[in-house]
Amino acid sequence: MSDKRVVFFDLDGTLLTSDLQVAASSIEAIKRISEQGVEPVIATGRAIHEIEYVLEATGITSSVAMNGQYVVYNGEVIYENPLKVDEVLALHAEASRNGHEMAFYNAEKITVTTGDSELIRKNYMRVGGEYPEVDNGLYQNEPIHLMLIFCEEGEEVHYQERFPYFQFVRNSPYGCDIYPAGSSKATGIEQLLSLKKLSPENTFAFGDGLNDLEMFDLVKHPVAMGNAADILKQTAAYITTSNNEHGISNGLRLCGLLK
Repeated sequence: MSDKRVVFFDLDGTLLTSDLQVAASSIEAIKRISEQGVEPVIATGRAIHEIEYVLEATGITSSVAMNGQYVVYNGEVIYENPLKVDEVLALHAEASRNGHEMAFYNAEKITVTTGDSELIRKNYMRVGGEYPEVDNGLYQNEPIHLMLIFCEEGEEVHYQERFPYFQFVRNSPYGCDIYPAGSSKATGIEQLLSLKKLSPENTFAFGDGLNDLEMFDLVKHPVAMGNAADILKQTAAYITTSNNEHGISNGLRLCGLLK
């Protein structure tokens, strides 16, 4: 088993600043650790096609995407976990009955169930994206790996009770990520470590949100951003400065990866 050190970077609120860019200090820090043989990996709820500009800016070639459901290592897809069509169909039918719109994700595209939703519009403005293409049946024609449901805070409880084979993790005031119960970014990370024979003892992770909790429980050295949720800070080995205050470069120094 390789003793190579591997660092997993969440994106929103972590590697990305509030203006959705990668800070120059982060780009330089990632370049330097890469030159020292450290493997940087993106670990995000986003799909691969949403983060191409980040991969280009940083030179990173490996990603744990869509909350662990799709893993790329040095440009090669090594693991994917598409959702079951019958389970998606049942959830979509219930959401439609309740007047809640949805989004469906795979490696190539995002589609949504309506072209006129204020919650959808606000959600994608928040991450610097455009309003997705409308196609309410993508999952019937192509594999999908992640869904979103657009609803007010607290409304997801109904779905969690009714559909226990999914988990609903709120990622914004506008909606929740949906992926298989018991899976997470940590699932994708475990697959990457196992398939590439990398030691968990040499793993680091940077994060700020609720979908980083399982990742923090898995890696040996979790690093919380200064702007992270309190529950994440409580489980971190290190707390760095915020994503707008050179948190990546400062955190890499804190955990000894950047001299």
